[in-house]
Amino acid sequence: MNFFQKIKLENYRNFNYFEIDFTSGCNVLIGKNGSGKTNILESISLFEKGRGLRKDNINNLVNQNNDKKNFNVTSLFLHNKKEINLFLFNQINTINSQKKLLINNSSSSESTKYFENLFSLIYFLPEMERLFLNSPSVRRDFFDRLIYSTDKNYSRLINSYKKNIFERYKILKNYSYDYDWVNTLEKKIADLGINIYKKRHKHILILNTNLKKLPSYEKYFYRILLDINDEFINDKKKDLGKLLENYLEDLKKNREFDAVFGGCKIGPHKSDIVGYNIKNNININQFSTGQQKAVILLIILAHCNFLINEQKIIPIIFFDEVCSHLDLENRKLLLDLIETLNVQTFITGTEKKIFSFLSTKASYCNITENNE
Repeated sequence: MNFFQKIKLENYRNFNYFEIDFTSGCNVLIGKNGSGKTNILESISLFEKGRGLRKDNINNLVNQNNDKKNFNVTSLFLHNKKEINLFLFNQINTINSQKKLLINNSSSSESTKYFENLFSLIYFLPEMERLFLNSPSVRRDFFDRLIYSTDKNYSRLINSYKKNIFERYKILKNYSYDYDWVNTLEKKIADLGINIYKKRHKHILILNTNLKKLPSYEKYFYRILLDINDEFINDKKKDLGKLLENYLEDLKKNREFDAVFGGCKIGPHKSDIVGYNIKNNININQFSTGQQKAVILLIILAHCNFLINEQKIIPIIFFDEVCSHLDLENRKLLLDLIETLNVQTFITGTEKKIFSFLSTKASYCNITENNE
């Protein structure tokens, strides 16, 4: 089993110094608002590629209450009972800071890639309870994180796609440009965009299949079917063989529009992730807040089952302030999720009593008391 056994924070966010041990099962972090519960989750998330669950500037991770310019996050990760020592810190450049990670005192790309593939983090954050009422970009980000947990190269694909769109816009806005270079960029954009479409559609199928496999699927009101809503793809479904040709035609046709408004008028960055309850064909965005949260928990459970059973990837799950708006039935769903998966889980909340439905095996830590 893979899990974080302990973590130590120095000069990180609101912590001058904080140290805590974790279990391989359910870890409950309790504390008043502002005590640093989410900061602890964020510090763990930084061991993945990127800027962590908040996607904040690295400079902002340094404790602002003293004159020190650096933070340190030290952790011990267990992989099949083998210890891996992790040390994460900010390296100060001229203006900004850059995240640096040492794995058993090594910063080599081989070490980083090895550790990167040992686990995947799955988040439930408070803002996700209204996921299907939020903007399409929020749903895309949530869905793309699920894909990234199965394919660590997916973020490179997304970043390369965005980079080429921005490069094309910089050229188009000058109105006098090298047509051959724009044609080359548009070919790259179309190739990357189609690859993203394919990966998203493949994962939608995976989620729908695994949702139906859930033992709890028949016990609950929800019979969820997910889909991708994208005007460009919907128009081209009748002839996917000509998708690249159509993509390039539309990119060329939209050059003047894109030069004025920026970006690209078409592409996977315009897609939306939608869902329906197939029992009554009601869109998930019509559900109550508690029902939407339950749907997201079901999606996470289906995705994690796929990771564990088919990909042999061990997820680690964050449930930040998950218990608000969960009625008794949906708390049973959360308990099913935790006990069925049997992976390392972190749950945060303000009071211990709201976790009375959890197994006695859960480990509790009062962050407020430990940080005073």
